Amino acid sequence: MMSPKVLLICTPNYSIYMLNEEIAKIRDGIRDFTEEVDWRPASPTGILYLCAELQRENIQVDILDLHFQFYKCKMNGYFLDNNLQDFFEDFLVKFLKDNEPNYVGISALFNTSFSTARDISKLVKSYNKKTTVILGGNLPTYLYKKIFNNNMVECDYMVLGEGEKSLSWLILNAGKENIGELVSVHPHIVDRNSYLEPHKKLGIIDNLDDLSPPAHDKLPDLDSYLTGSALSGRMGTTQRKGPEQGELAVVLFTSRGCPMPCTFCASWGVHGRDFRTHSVEYVLEHIEDVVNKYDIKKLLIEDDIFNLSKKRTIEFCKKLTEKFNNRFTIEFPNGLACWTLDDEVIGWLKKAGVKTITLGIESGSAYVQKNIIKKNINLKKVASVMETLQKYKIRARAFFIVGYIGETLQQMEETIRFAQSIDVDWAEMKVFTPIVGSDMYEQAINNGYLDPGDPYFEEHVYNRSNIGTDEFTAKQVKDVQYNGNIRVNFLNNRDLRKGNYVQAEQTFGKLMKIYPDHLFAHWAHWKALMGQGKVVKAQESLQVIHKLCKANTQNVKLFEKYEIDLPALKDSGSSAYLNSSKMSTGVGAPS
Repeated sequence: MMSPKVLLICTPNYSIYMLNEEIAKIRDGIRDFTEEVDWRPASPTGILYLCAELQRENIQVDILDLHFQFYKCKMNGYFLDNNLQDFFEDFLVKFLKDNEPNYVGISALFNTSFSTARDISKLVKSYNKKTTVILGGNLPTYLYKKIFNNNMVECDYMVLGEGEKSLSWLILNAGKENIGELVSVHPHIVDRNSYLEPHKKLGIIDNLDDLSPPAHDKLPDLDSYLTGSALSGRMGTTQRKGPEQGELAVVLFTSRGCPMPCTFCASWGVHGRDFRTHSVEYVLEHIEDVVNKYDIKKLLIEDDIFNLSKKRTIEFCKKLTEKFNNRFTIEFPNGLACWTLDDEVIGWLKKAGVKTITLGIESGSAYVQKNIIKKNINLKKVASVMETLQKYKIRARAFFIVGYIGETLQQMEETIRFAQSIDVDWAEMKVFTPIVGSDMYEQAINNGYLDPGDPYFEEHVYNRSNIGTDEFTAKQVKDVQYNGNIRVNFLNNRDLRKGNYVQAEQTFGKLMKIYPDHLFAHWAHWKALMGQGKVVKAQESLQVIHKLCKANTQNVKLFEKYEIDLPALKDSGSSAYLNSSKMSTGVGAPS
């Protein structure tokens, strides 16, 4: 009997609506920096864990990362002549024809990308009805009953919770005549005949060290993930040698599960409330392996709550430095919990290679913290942590969200003012998106803030304000988010205020590469150049700003709104507004 062939598909991270919207923008030449999201790919580490377990069982497996393929097509001009249907034909259907997998696993992480998972499953089945389609991730774990009951996805099985062991079991047993009976009694796998069984529940792996390390070598075009991850070198981080200059980075998980009761988060529904960890020895062996294979210099630790245990955090830092000295730069893309960050912990993080720390603060309102999102962070503690980070010369980033259900516009303004007050190097300002499995998603459905009759979640798109309550409209929330981002990260930018012009030039230069038409990135970059006395480069930068204002009157209105004036260009013929000789008083670059 031939070994089964498995294909694991990473869906694009966004909805079909957003994919088509992006293609339309590309064709129309629209580059609205106020609406853009970060399309860059990141290593699909969850898929790599699944892949490693399948390989352990000698099962042939391939990975198709359609988000990465979409990003490449977005950048290389493919969509100027091709539509989304062409994309799926050229990259998905062609792969199916060339490889003929027996089983296709589709990762459906959140409702924000559900419509893509739905359409991909249809394409797989339309190509070959005999192909077994398996759905896994946050979405099916929460909604498997609704999905099967309403025939929302053309799939044969869904794996609930952590799927490494369950998926391997399913592939090994799927060819048996009594597979239906076996699935009906399996607690973590459902099919159309067993999804209503009361004993079905999410799978949790108690001993994480039983898992094989992620199979990084199975990623096609691996170098692109190691050098260009969206999780690496985010805005506000220290730019030592960025990935584009050759600093190779790998994504790691050292723990799973989160005991926090945050009402906006759904992670606990797949990984559970119990905090489980790989042993430090397991993690170090994995790190040593990727160092030997790929010469890794940066670790992207993507745990939900890495530093829940102070003792384990210090142990990890000590043993990492003992084994590798100062080899690594370390970042935590999902942020760290601020309540265990004292002088001792921060000191050890610094020794281990941490140059930037991101704090998951989420709201600057004490009322929202306690009564709405129930994260209940002591905001005074945040200020103390910031002082300690500055003592160790560690840069600080922070996550904030506005537009929670139950929040008021005044409380959103409190968040912006709090972000300004703590002297953060960069604040990621996001709008609230209801994620299936979270308490707030249920509130959104029950209160009619989202259409419960929309089975495909077309309006539930990532980082787009899509709910309105008695306290605010969706547009008001988007305006608050945009305004907060400009005020905190540009007009009140810490590097520009403190005279850290070299760092500011690097930060905004990187932002301009991602969003070439970002008006305020160019403005802040110009300020950084002026601060360093780079007059020629500053004049070139100023010329770009003038061109952006000439090309789009909305940019002029934005500068007027924030009372930003620019010096005139020589022989520029600019408008009277742009010919003002004054500099902006927003931050302290010299005139």
